[in-house]
Amino acid sequence: MKIDKIVIKNLFSFFISFFILFLLIKKINLVNLTEAFSKSNLILIFIAAVLSVGINIFFGAFKFKRILSDLGSFLSYNEALFVRSGYLPFKVILPLKSFEILKIIYLQKSGKISFNRGLSSIILERALNLFVLGIVFLIGLLFFPVAIPKWLIFFIFIFIFGFLFSKKISDIIINIAGKINYKLKDLISSVLSGFREIDLKERTVLIFYSFIYQFSEFINTYILFKAQGISVPFSILLVFIPLVIVITNLPFTIMGLGTREALLVFLFSSYGKTNSLLSAGLLISFIEHILPVIVGLFFLRKVIK
Repeated sequence: MKIDKIVIKNLFSFFISFFILFLLIKKINLVNLTEAFSKSNLILIFIAAVLSVGINIFFGAFKFKRILSDLGSFLSYNEALFVRSGYLPFKVILPLKSFEILKIIYLQKSGKISFNRGLSSIILERALNLFVLGIVFLIGLLFFPVAIPKWLIFFIFIFIFGFLFSKKISDIIINIAGKINYKLKDLISSVLSGFREIDLKERTVLIFYSFIYQFSEFINTYILFKAQGISVPFSILLVFIPLVIVITNLPFTIMGLGTREALLVFLFSSYGKTNSLLSAGLLISFIEHILPVIVGLFFLRKVIK
């Protein structure tokens, strides 16, 4: 029954993705889209592809190994590489981020880590990425023409850093959450559990690694926009790309396909033609999300075996 639900959910997600793409392509005409692709800067596309594989596959494995090490599970770099990369192809067929559970099951069966500790590593990694996106978004708002008081932005900055680095502040937040709802308290406690047992120095290192990992998508978006002849101020990317990343992680489409392209066309409409924005969006989806999955296929056989 669960398998049937997964199949139906994924068929629906595939349908939504390709339906959105169909509407976008129909709107601008396939000929115009082909023309936009033909004018692409291939050197910049190649640079973006190398950066994507380097960060998403090789650096991602290093970050994964470091997080597990901090939680008491010690893997060699090669093992971390094939475990993390080998399960990437499953993100196409499994909803949300549930393919991550497969990594934990593998590590549990190989005696590397308990299931609960492995689950904590997933929560910790996702929380770090989300906090980094929030920090980048706030930095972008400082340069963005929006009527938000600067003092409010700085206050949110202090709150986030206190959330990450101060156990006293995290205790206060957990207690407040407990008064609101016990489930909310359990959720926040599970998110913070990884932070609270890692010392301050190591926590700073992990945040720095998460920054490198997340910021590569900003750089690649900038590069691929340039490859399509689109000039966007980097400060604008700091505001819009976090929104795109968060929204495309919602379980409506496969790996954000369709949603990502539509958002890029809408948000950056004042910086380029629709056909160029759509072609840039398709390149971003392929290079940042589909290409790592393809590379992961080379590790899949070893993981299954």
